[in-house]
Parts: sequence; C-alpha cells; structure tokens
Amino acid sequence: MVLREVDAKEWHAANESATRATRPGTWHPCVMAATVPKDLDFADDAPVIAERVGVVSATPKEVWDVLCDHESWVRWFPKVKGCVATSDPGSGVGSTRDVTLPGGITISERFIAWEEPRVWAFTATALPAPVESLVECITLRPLDDNRTEVTYRMAFGPRRPFTPLMKLASGSMGKNLEQALRQLEVEVASRR
Repeated sequence: MVLREVDAKEWHAANESATRATRPGTWHPCVMAATVPKDLDFADDAPVIAERVGVVSATPKEVWDVLCDHESWVRWFPKVKGCVATSDPGSGVGSTRDVTLPGGITISERFIAWEEPRVWAFTATALPAPVESLVECITLRPLDDNRTEVTYRMAFGPRRPFTPLMKLASGSMGKNLEQALRQLEVEVASRR
C-alpha cells in the first residue's frame, strides 16, 4: 500500500459524512497520512515520549507469550478493539500487524526488535494524520524467579502543528500504559 498526504478538500470530497462533522479546510484527525517508519533509536530520541514501568508477577516467558498473542491485546490493552497479525509468520523482526482503535482507526505496525523474551518493538507504517512517526518498545527484565519488570515506552513524532497537543496528551497516554500493565498481569494470571 502506498500512503500519501491528503489535502482537506480531497478528504472531505471522499468522505461526505465526515464533512458534516468538521469545518471545510481542516484536517480530520482520523485521516491516514504518510507515515515515516523509524528504527529503535527513535524510542529514545522522539519529541514526545510516554513511558511506564510495572512489575508483573510472572516470568519473562509468561509475559512474552501474552505480548505475542496479538488477538489477546483486546482483553488487556485499553482502547484496543482489534489486533491481528498481517504477515506470515506473525512474529519476528519484519512481521506486521494491524491494531484497531475506537472509531475504526487502524494503525499498521512492523516489528523492528524481537529478542525473546527481552525486547519487543514496532514502528507504525500507517497512522492517523496528527502523528508522523511512532515506535513502541517493551522491555522485560527478570527481578526474581516469578517477577518481571515491564517497561512500556511509546515514542511519537507528531506533525508540526500537533506537537504541543501531543505533549499534553502524553500524560493520558501514560495513564493508558499504567492500566495496560495492570491488565497485562491479570491476563498472564488467567493463563496459569
């Protein structure tokens, strides 16, 4: 699939129902726009970063198994309505998946790190218009035989006019990550 930027007139012409909900000449926040995939270094260098660290009562392998079960994300990650592998195989560096959020927004992702059971990361290949780049990285560190430290980092490169808004929104993204880490532990426990 080739993505390109869409100007507001073109988008409104193609999406009449959305035209009624937004002012002519403005971007609709759900328009898919050209995305700039990034490498793992972006997780440290992005202009907007949300990160949370939690401890899950499980081994790294048990946590890893839940992370790799794409379809289970709807049960433990807030606002994820669907998550499906779009490549064969569905795991490993280079594999892809689509994540569906409320309102039918779909984010296409390609894995850029896969070091079982330690590091797992992807970059977005298709995103809604306010965001130009995204890398999400999860690192797992064993604390003892049955506890794992989980660090979940979301790194964003917003389009220029959206940078201040995305910086403000990083707090609510962090709260979503906190909730996800709590639910991740519940999901792991349900598999024992």
